[in-house]
Amino acid sequence: MPQPVIPLPADLAKKYRQQRHGALMLYGVALLLLLSIFTWILYEQYRQEIRALQSRNAARADVVVEWAKGVFAQSDQALLSMAELIELQGMPPQGDADGLQRALLSHSRYVDWIDDIGVIDADGVVQASALRTELVGRDLSDTRFFQAFRDQQERTKLVTPLYSTSHDDRYFLYQARRLTRDNGEFNGIVVARISPKVFERALQRLGVAEGESIALVDGELKLIARLPALDDPLPSGWQVDSPETMAMIEQGAENWSQQLTSPLDQRERLFQMQWIEALPLLVVVGEDLQLQLASWRQRAVILAGFMVVIALLGAWGVRHYLNRLRVEHRLHQGEAELRISATAFQTHLGMLIADDKGRILKVNDTFTRITGYSEDDVVGRSTRMLNSGRHDAAFYRKIWRRVQANGSWEGEIWNRRKNGDVFPEWLTISAVYDPQGVLTHYVATMSDISERKAAEEEIHQLAFYDPLTGLANRRLFLDRMQAALKDVNRHSNCGALLFIDIDNFKQINDTLGHFAGDQLLQHLGRGMGQMLRETDTLARLGGDEFAVLIEGLGQRREDAAELAESIAQKLQDVIQQPIPLQEDSVDVTASIGITVVSDPFSSVDDYLQQADMALFQAKSNGRSSLSFFDPTMQAELLSRVRLENALREAQANEEWRLYYQPQVDQAGRCIGVEALLRWQHPERGLVTPDVFIPLLETTELINSVGDWVLETACRQLVEWAHQPAFAELSVAVNVSPLQFRQVDFVAKVEAILQRTQAPCHKLKLEVTESLFLEERDDARDKMLRLKQKGVRFSLDDFGTGYSSLAYLAHLPLDQLKIDKSFVQEVIHSKANAAIVESTIALAQSLSLEVIAEGVESDEQQVWLLTHGCSTYQGYRYGRPMPLDALEARLTAASTI
Repeated sequence: MPQPVIPLPADLAKKYRQQRHGALMLYGVALLLLLSIFTWILYEQYRQEIRALQSRNAARADVVVEWAKGVFAQSDQALLSMAELIELQGMPPQGDADGLQRALLSHSRYVDWIDDIGVIDADGVVQASALRTELVGRDLSDTRFFQAFRDQQERTKLVTPLYSTSHDDRYFLYQARRLTRDNGEFNGIVVARISPKVFERALQRLGVAEGESIALVDGELKLIARLPALDDPLPSGWQVDSPETMAMIEQGAENWSQQLTSPLDQRERLFQMQWIEALPLLVVVGEDLQLQLASWRQRAVILAGFMVVIALLGAWGVRHYLNRLRVEHRLHQGEAELRISATAFQTHLGMLIADDKGRILKVNDTFTRITGYSEDDVVGRSTRMLNSGRHDAAFYRKIWRRVQANGSWEGEIWNRRKNGDVFPEWLTISAVYDPQGVLTHYVATMSDISERKAAEEEIHQLAFYDPLTGLANRRLFLDRMQAALKDVNRHSNCGALLFIDIDNFKQINDTLGHFAGDQLLQHLGRGMGQMLRETDTLARLGGDEFAVLIEGLGQRREDAAELAESIAQKLQDVIQQPIPLQEDSVDVTASIGITVVSDPFSSVDDYLQQADMALFQAKSNGRSSLSFFDPTMQAELLSRVRLENALREAQANEEWRLYYQPQVDQAGRCIGVEALLRWQHPERGLVTPDVFIPLLETTELINSVGDWVLETACRQLVEWAHQPAFAELSVAVNVSPLQFRQVDFVAKVEAILQRTQAPCHKLKLEVTESLFLEERDDARDKMLRLKQKGVRFSLDDFGTGYSSLAYLAHLPLDQLKIDKSFVQEVIHSKANAAIVESTIALAQSLSLEVIAEGVESDEQQVWLLTHGCSTYQGYRYGRPMPLDALEARLTAASTI
C-alpha cells in the first residue's frame, strides 16, 4: 500500500501565507473600490454645486447688465434729443446761451440719474451746462472724450470708463454724442456726466445674501460700485488688483466664470464676469465658496464617516478570518510536524534516544544497519557499550561537559560494531529539557563515514605521494624542506639534500619497455627507503629523479657533509645491486648531487637549485658519480643561463655571422670553402663555436640556427655562380647529428635549394661519425635522397669516432676529412702518421676524396702530398675569415 504524502511544515506555511495574502488583498481591493465610488459621488456633487453657483451668478449678472443697458439707453436718448435740437437751431453764439441752458436743464430733469448735462463747441469750450454754470467758457479740449470725437470723424457716441478731469478730482462716467453742422463737419458734443452713486443706489435695491457680492468695474478694473459695502468703504475709482481677471480681459473674454480670492475682502468666491454690451463696464457677481459648499462638505463628512465604518467592519471581519486561519494553520502544522518527526526517526542517519542516565530507550533501523545491534540488543543498556577503546576517559568527559554547557556536541568519533569492527562515525548528541529546564533525554544521530575517511585518505595519498612508488611527491617533499629550514633556524641543526638521477634510464626504458622501467623505479624506491632512517624523507620528483632530505646531521657543516657523503655512497651501493627484471637482472648506476642545508636564510628554491647544479656536475663527471654543490658551480651555471638567453635572441638580433676557410689543392688553388658559424655578441665580441655550439645542441636551437647557416651558404653559392672568379667554388656546411635526425630534414634542405636555386653539386654537407651510432639506416636513407639531388657528403673528423668501417662502405660519401689532431702530429708521431696513412689508403680504396684538416706548415703538406693526399685546409692557407676578406684575398692572388 503506498504511503500517504506528508505535507511539510514549509508547504503548510506557504499555503497559509497564500490564504492570508489573498484575504488581505481582497479586503484592500474592496476598500479601494468603495473609496473610488465615494470619491466619484463627492466629485459629481461638487461639480453640480459649482454649476448651480455659476447659473445663479450668471442670472444675477444678466439682471445687472439689463438694468445698466437701460440706464445708458435712456440717457443716450436724452443726449440724442438734445443733439437734434442743437443741429436744428444751430449752436448759439458764445455768451448767448440762455436758451440752450434752459433746454439742458429740462433734459437733465427728464433723466434723474444724470448728474449734469452740457454742450461743448468744436473748439472744446463749454457753451452751456445744465447744473454747473461756472463751467461755461471753460476749455475742455484736453479731455480724452472730446479728443475722441474730434479725431475720429466716424464716432457718433461714446461712454467713458471712470474719468476725472483736471478741473474735478472726482470720478464720473461720461456719455456723449457728436454734434455736426449741415455740411457734416464736427460742431462739438453734447455730454452727460453720470455719478457712480447712481449704480451704488441701484445695487442696494437689488440686495444680496450672506457671502454674495455684486460689483461694477470699468474696463481698467476701477471700482464703480459694489454691494455689500465694506466696513472700510472704498472710494469710486479705486483700482482693483486682480491679475487673473486682467489676463482674461486682455484675452478678449466676454463672459466667463472664475474662482479666486476677492482682492476687496479676501474671501474665496466663484465669480461670474460679464461685459455690458457696447459699454466699458464689467459686471462681477460672486458667491462665497465656503458658505455655498457647506452642505456639500457635510455630505462629504457623512460619506467619509460611512467609509470609515465600512473599513473598520471589513478590517474586523478580515482579522477574524485571519485568526481562524492562523489557528487552523497551527493545528495542521502541529499534525505535520508530528508525522514528520515520526518519519524522520526512520531516516538515513542512525538515531538513538537515551534517558538522562544514558540508558538506551529507542533506536531506529539505520542504527541497526550501521552497528549490527538490533533494538532488543541495546534497549536498557548504557551507551558505553558502543565505545571502541580508541578514546580515553578524558575524551568522553570532554564530550559530556560540552553537552552540559552548550546543550549539544558533534564531531568525529570511533565506535564499535556488534561484530567487533571499529569504524569512524560522525556523531551529534543533543540534550532534551522539559519546560522547567530539567534534563530528560539525550538524542544522538550518527552516520558511518568509513567511505568518506577512505576517500580522504586516498585523496591525501594522491596529493602527497607518488602513485607509482608510494614515496613522497614533490609537494610533500617541499613541505618537509620548509619544515627542515625552520629546524635549522631554531636549533642550528644541519641537514643535507640529495638529488639522485638514474644513469641511462631512458635507454633501459626504451629497450625493456615502460612496464619494466616502472618496476625498476619501484625496486629502487623500496631499496633506498629501507636504507634510510624514518626521519629522512625520500621522494620521487618525476621520471627517474629521486630526492633525499636528511635531517639531524649535527651543528657543524663539515660533519654534516661527511655524513651526507657516507649516506650517498650507501645509496649508490644499494642502487648498483642487480635488479631482477623480466627473468633477468639489470645493473644500473646513479649520479648524486649533494648540498648541505645549513643556512636558514636561504630559501627552499635556493637549495633545490644548488642540489640540481651539483647533480649536473656529477653527471658531467661520468656515471656513478657524486658531487657537492660549490658556489663557483652556481656562477658557471648562471653564466651558462645568461649565454643561453642571449643565444635565443641572437638570430632575431641578426648576430650570427658566416666565416669561410679556404680548401686548396696541391697547386695552392682554392677549390672550395668551409662555412663556419661565428657569433658576434654585442658585449663579448666574436664568440667561437666551441663555446656556443654545445649550448645550441642542448637547447635544440641547433635546428633553427642550422637552417639559417644552410640557407645563407646556398644564397652565397648563387651569388658566386654569377662571378667567374668564384663560380667553381664549393661550400661545405657542417650538419649536427641532432639537426640531421629531424624527420623533415630532407624536406627542409630541398625547400632551401628550391627557394635559393643554389647549384646542388656545389653544396657539401659535413657529417660526423656520431650520426651513425643510432638509427644509421635512417641516416643513410636521408643521405641517398639528397645524393639524388646532387648534394655531396663529407665525413668530418674521421678517425675520432667509433663507427663501423664495414658500414662506412655502404654510405653515399664523397669525401673523408682527416681530423686535425692527427695531421698536426703527423711529422712527430709515428702512430698519428700511421693513422693518417691508413685513412688515405681507405679513402682511395673506397674511391673517396680525402682532405686533411689543420695543415699549418709546408712540411705537413709535403708529407701529405707524398702519401697521396692532395687537398688541404688549415692555417697554412688561411684562417676562417669574413666574406669580404675571403673575396678580396681570392681576387688578389691566383694561389694561396
